[in-house]
Amino acid sequence: MKILIVPDSFKGTLNSSKVCECIKNGILQTADAQIAALPFADGGEGFAECLANSCNGNTLYTYTTDIYGKRIKAPIYTYGKTAVIECASASGLQMKKDVMNATSYGTGELIKHAISKGFRHIMLGLGGSGCCDGGAGVLAALGAKFRNIDGEIIDFPCGKDLENIYGASFINIVKDIHFTYACDVDNPYYGKNGAAYVFAPQKGADKSQVKRLDNGLKMLNAFLPNDVSLIKGAGAAGGICGGLYSVYGGEIKSGFDILSDAYALENKIKESDLIVTGEGRTDKQTLMGKLPYKISQLCKKYDKKCVIISGSIKNVKFGDKMISLVDESTTAEQAMENPVEILTEKAKYILQ
Repeated sequence: MKILIVPDSFKGTLNSSKVCECIKNGILQTADAQIAALPFADGGEGFAECLANSCNGNTLYTYTTDIYGKRIKAPIYTYGKTAVIECASASGLQMKKDVMNATSYGTGELIKHAISKGFRHIMLGLGGSGCCDGGAGVLAALGAKFRNIDGEIIDFPCGKDLENIYGASFINIVKDIHFTYACDVDNPYYGKNGAAYVFAPQKGADKSQVKRLDNGLKMLNAFLPNDVSLIKGAGAAGGICGGLYSVYGGEIKSGFDILSDAYALENKIKESDLIVTGEGRTDKQTLMGKLPYKISQLCKKYDKKCVIISGSIKNVKFGDKMISLVDESTTAEQAMENPVEILTEKAKYILQ
């Protein structure tokens, strides 16, 4: 039997390479199979590294700021004239969840640094963000000026500032640059399916803050040079996609499709008998276009068996079999503390 393992990372515990290793080890304890492992991502953590690896790229490191303004060191992955930047590197979700005070400014600093090094194509992996500032932070780092009702400049705009924006100007310091936005979702900028309502709660927002953020995204959109309210994917990464797309244009693409092409994924699926995929948490957001769902759709297309094994599975059912690390015998805390052992053990049930 030929088995292909194509998982995303298990956010907060294991990168996709380690997930592959655990699943492979678990399967081999119960069966003799020909196994190919393909660490993957759909635009979130691991996307840039996977893409750079497929293109024999390099890695640059530079200092930037995280969502709360702390100075950190972050990677930029490169190949040719392309710089691949994950917004999660600078603007990723943290244990502390204070989305009203979180900014995407650091991602803008990474873009600015890549441009200063001569890269003319910026590809952004838009997933795993901990902010919901509509891209105002990124834009501010690239030279945009946002003003409050008193005409004062908001230097490092964050979530709570959006509904207080009463003016904006955009100095084009980014010239002759092509942007590609690698998204893991296709949600709009604002509204009931937008960045605030769908994603802000997991970043720490309560119901009143969700409403404030959604109103703020509407306010920001009114001052952007191009309306992005109807653009699919504009809500990715807390609206970073929409903010940048409005000012700089470019291409909004599925991060999954970009990597799929780079790895010739469809051919690998056609050549396999069983495909195993998964992620940290599989729920209704997965059905919005995240990696496990996309893999399951390709398996349907080629009539291949698909097994999903994830950290937790809630209120969804797709593929031929679903295995959750968190179940009646394993708590979420246990799964987080011992992910290698538990994932390896659960992987034994893939062929049963």
